[in-house]
Amino acid sequence: MQRIMNDLFRDIIRRPQLAVMYMRNLGHRLGASGTKLENTIQGLKDSLKIVSDSKFKYWEFDVRESLDGILFVFHDDYIFLNGERINTCLLQMSQIILAGKEIGIEIPTLNQVITELEKRVEPVMIEIKELISDHCRAEIIDLVSGREGWKLMATPERFNDSFPFESRNRWRELASQKEVKLVRVGRHRAQLFRFSDSALGRLYLYPRWFFGI
Repeated sequence: MQRIMNDLFRDIIRRPQLAVMYMRNLGHRLGASGTKLENTIQGLKDSLKIVSDSKFKYWEFDVRESLDGILFVFHDDYIFLNGERINTCLLQMSQIILAGKEIGIEIPTLNQVITELEKRVEPVMIEIKELISDHCRAEIIDLVSGREGWKLMATPERFNDSFPFESRNRWRELASQKEVKLVRVGRHRAQLFRFSDSALGRLYLYPRWFFGI
């Protein structure tokens, strides 16, 4: 079984379009997973017809924070700018936009994507990749608050990095007050703020999931 999974993962890395075949949710990366337009507004607009497919569950996309404290939608930790591979957290939003243009895409801000999705009725899952500042931690909770069918999610590793233990109670309380759920990638019944409270809860959270790394 492990050999089969390793072969499958290797094939998907070589040919990203294969991910769509094995995907349980067609709304992954705004419906354009495995294509050049994943996590872009154009990719979303081109994918609107998939909501009628039984494999569509919800819109999902990845969020991270720029050096100047702007939440934007992009999956990878690194991006190329002027031929140099740079961690996105070291780039200002204006530089991230330029880097996107170099690879032929328009990298949107979180607010731009929300403007598109708030017109729609389908559920939304926002996967947190990297939050650095308290400002953006508060902002993403506020932006999801009050939106029916919208949730935040993260892997346990990304959750620990984005909501450090020392200040986690603050964000747990804010999310609770705002009625915002932050769930585990692959285990949406596991709420990260709640399960990270105890040793037993953390044991439940940590088995790795195939997607969301």
